[in-house]
Amino acid sequence: MAARFGANKAAGRARGAVQCRAASWLPGSTRPAYLDGSAPGDYGFDPLELGAVPETLQRMKECELIHARWCMLAAAGIILPEALGFGNWLEAPLWAVSGGSAKYFGVDVPFSVAQLAGLEFVMMAGSEALRNEETDPVKRCYPGGPFDPLGFSKDPSKLRELQVKEIANGRLAMLAVLGFFCQANATGAGPVANWAAHVADPWHVNVATNGVSIPFLS
Repeated sequence: MAARFGANKAAGRARGAVQCRAASWLPGSTRPAYLDGSAPGDYGFDPLELGAVPETLQRMKECELIHARWCMLAAAGIILPEALGFGNWLEAPLWAVSGGSAKYFGVDVPFSVAQLAGLEFVMMAGSEALRNEETDPVKRCYPGGPFDPLGFSKDPSKLRELQVKEIANGRLAMLAVLGFFCQANATGAGPVANWAAHVADPWHVNVATNGVSIPFLS
């Protein structure tokens, strides 16, 4: 009797089992077969099927991650100096055309435009040359070693979570930097000044009243 009850219970569980699917950017939509949820931050979003070719998909994953990292740095570099009173990012490069010297957090940088361009070229070319020597697609994106001084990648159970958080924050940063560019074009001010003006008078200082973002409302 006990054996029969146990067998019936197991069969009931099997019949009532629910198969979980990978999260989708649009609930109920069908994910492309090539987006199986194995990559960090993969929610099946590719309406134009740009990643249908495996080689192209891998290249786009790599490019997205690199751009995400740059934009996280850019967002912090745009917001922090202005918030700390060192001017906004629109004013930062004016020294190159009006004379003077570059400043970093209020400190003079003792390099000319040509010297800065040369240093940037050498560092970027060297970094990209080393990265392109790597043939492992995972190590090209997550090299570890000296690029993980705190050893976050040593715990596999945490690594995946950190990778998802990185790409999620990176995507948000890419949208944020695009927003900063659009704000600057519309108002001629930095994000902190725009935020302060909006908070002070939200009904009269917003996207609908700057005269640029929504042309027909100007």
